[in-house]
Amino acid sequence: MLHPNSLFSKYKNKIIDLKQVDQNSILTSHFLLEEDSDIKIYYAPHNEFVNEKAKVMIVGITPGWSQTQRAYQTAISMINKQYTDEQVCFQCKVDSRFAGTMRSNLINMLDELKLYEIYNLTSCSDLFASGCDLLHTTSLIKYPCFYKGKNYSGYTPAIQSKKIFEKYILNEFMSEVNTIEDLELIIPLGAAVEKILMSDVQPYISCNCKILKGFPHPSGLNAHRKSQFDENYACMMEMINELKLNRDHN
Repeated sequence: MLHPNSLFSKYKNKIIDLKQVDQNSILTSHFLLEEDSDIKIYYAPHNEFVNEKAKVMIVGITPGWSQTQRAYQTAISMINKQYTDEQVCFQCKVDSRFAGTMRSNLINMLDELKLYEIYNLTSCSDLFASGCDLLHTTSLIKYPCFYKGKNYSGYTPAIQSKKIFEKYILNEFMSEVNTIEDLELIIPLGAAVEKILMSDVQPYISCNCKILKGFPHPSGLNAHRKSQFDENYACMMEMINELKLNRDHN
């Protein structure tokens, strides 16, 4: 389904009118949603679809430029082929989420935690293929955010220090969580996302839904990914086993 607060219909014609899919065309006033000093948030169709049947949600900080560019390319192609808005937004998400090395690292870590066993998959790679009905991916800041012209990392400035981010977490993100009735596991990518989920989101989600603590950001730029994973492995496995036990009893 389309996100309850989707802006796709508002920006659809502007997307069609694009001659180039590059930063000079997209990171402009035509797609600018909000700005605060060195922070700018732009529209992109990447997070406009919600899989309301998902069991697992993976949450990043915000779509980066690579994801943004790919989502726009997919949107233009799908719109020109006369697909529905929901179909366009679904394909934008499928085509642009955690591509390349990041997806490989993510799958490898989830496989080490044996998450696939809970859902009768052969590998967590199936979550991005035949088992995609089990997965919803999203971002705390739904639309691409840039700080001083670069992908926003969640650390500088800290998410909690900027009022501009508040509505995206409390309104946009929470509306996604509340749409997915049978959600069982939320996986925050990195400490910045985890901190927000534990403080601002956990009090409002179902007791049947767990937040996996200690999962590293899968980016290849995270040089500490392996050591962070090893350090938190036992605690993460404890939660995964608890989830498996709960499912076996239900």
